[in-house]
Amino acid sequence: MDNNLYADIGNYSVLASVDGNDIFQMRSLIYDTTYNSECQNNIHPIESPMIELGAKKYKLGFLASKFDGFLSAAEFGKSKTELILPILLANSPSGFDGTVKLLVPNDDISTQKFIKSAVIGTHEYKLYSDGTVIDTVVSYNDVTFERETDAAARYAFFTGILDAEDVALVIDIGGGTINVVVCDVENGFYVRYRNSYPNQGGINLVQTILATDLVRGYGKNFEVSKVMDAITRGERTIGRNRDYTFEPIYNDCVDQWLKAILSKVMASVDKQLDDVTRIVWTGGGAEIIRHKIINKGMHLILPEPQLANLYGLMGQTKTQPLIAA
Repeated sequence: MDNNLYADIGNYSVLASVDGNDIFQMRSLIYDTTYNSECQNNIHPIESPMIELGAKKYKLGFLASKFDGFLSAAEFGKSKTELILPILLANSPSGFDGTVKLLVPNDDISTQKFIKSAVIGTHEYKLYSDGTVIDTVVSYNDVTFERETDAAARYAFFTGILDAEDVALVIDIGGGTINVVVCDVENGFYVRYRNSYPNQGGINLVQTILATDLVRGYGKNFEVSKVMDAITRGERTIGRNRDYTFEPIYNDCVDQWLKAILSKVMASVDKQLDDVTRIVWTGGGAEIIRHKIINKGMHLILPEPQLANLYGLMGQTKTQPLIAA
């Protein structure tokens, strides 16, 4: 039987599911540990495994950030095959034989060809996870691509969150990129307008915070990923040191960030706005601004907005368990 590996490799986290079952989550961080025995001999929990592929070893997930030189998808670029292939392998069960269905921010044919050339084939590797080492073989027979924001919009229409008569402006706030589509389903799913804004998502909010006098006054070069982790956890301090707080300027920075998003988006979709009946927010970044826009006029936030793209890719009409958050 041809299986399907559904994957949303986001700038902040990776979401993956085999055949639409349980959804597994890990941080989009990677560290090349080929020449670091300390990392190799360390702990490799299921949400932060190590992959040995050929002569290379990669540490994945949140524990990758414990070592100098780790890379985050938000800064490294989530289309890089050095990131994609190890992540796909880490989320594939031993003996997997089938198709990878991958969400992408845009329809870049050259990038898709590059990804296919790296992913399609049979891969033999070792998976270090949960105290075990597994010799694993998987076969990826094909890779298909779907635009991530289109998937979330389809999910909203086909689950009844949006009415069939609606024309939706969907704003998808990722860790790095913000994607926008205006769409309807009057004659089948149709995108009237689309645009993409690199480096305007959560990473832009973090950069705004890091540029404040308050944070610069600490005299430290803080890692972007650590501030993103703090925001995601609902914390307002960087790392373990409670003195490194950004609480006093956080709400103002969010207001500034949201205002910039709305200004940019509304200007670009001006010609479409007369037809728009609902403004839909999705993506993990939507949680950051939930309290500012929830139940306000035309605005709505999709349930579990960080999962909506994957639900659309899987064609799901109901939610699935989220494992290893």
